[in-house]
Amino acid sequence: MSRPFRGLSDPQMTFLRPDIVLMEQSDPDAQDAKMSTNSYALLKPGKALLLDLSSSTLIPFVRQLHSKGFSPVGVMISHRHVVDFDDSIGTIATEFKIPVLLHPIDAGHPQALGANILFENPVDHPILREFGIQTLFFPGHTEGHVIFYSHNQGGLLLTGDAAMGTTADQAEEGLDRLIRPPIDFNVDDAQLREQWLAFDFNLPFSTVLPFHGTGYIDRRKEDLDTIMRTLIRREPTEGLLR
Repeated sequence: MSRPFRGLSDPQMTFLRPDIVLMEQSDPDAQDAKMSTNSYALLKPGKALLLDLSSSTLIPFVRQLHSKGFSPVGVMISHRHVVDFDDSIGTIATEFKIPVLLHPIDAGHPQALGANILFENPVDHPILREFGIQTLFFPGHTEGHVIFYSHNQGGLLLTGDAAMGTTADQAEEGLDRLIRPPIDFNVDDAQLREQWLAFDFNLPFSTVLPFHGTGYIDRRKEDLDTIMRTLIRREPTEGLLR
């Protein structure tokens, strides 16, 4: 099996851990930099909770998980950009009759309204409570961006586009780093930096998974402190590679 976070156009599904599935592909802009675009499924017996499903090419993977006994129960969305990729979220929501969770601020934006999806608020949503997931309001990339945190299995942080991982080539070269997305992609980069400055890095977590780029699975706290330090730097990110 090829390694995950490849940054290629063809889709791939990888079990990062028995309870976390990566479903990746790359949109054309990300392909040029060999940066993966990541969707995830969190698994528990008989159920799958989807995150940031961004492409119809990933739908066969969702159906494959369903055939293996993991029935989708919801789609949580970190920010409004995700719903604008294609109609994959609406397709899955209709097929499996499951809710789509997006913060009301982003759900009220024209970009999300155009998807014609009835969104539900992820904050303290019962499906997320069942999976032990907290929704943390984290604006800056978009006005209603959220990140998701779980203390289960050593701690899990799902950053959406509040953080961006390395390209496949950078990872091959041994670069471990998470950065804020390029400043032109954020509605307020200074606000996003403030969110990371205020973030409680003492929360227990060993796995950090972004929407774009390489994620980090079951890493030591000391490693993640170094990997995530760039998120609070004063200088904005100027491009995908810097």
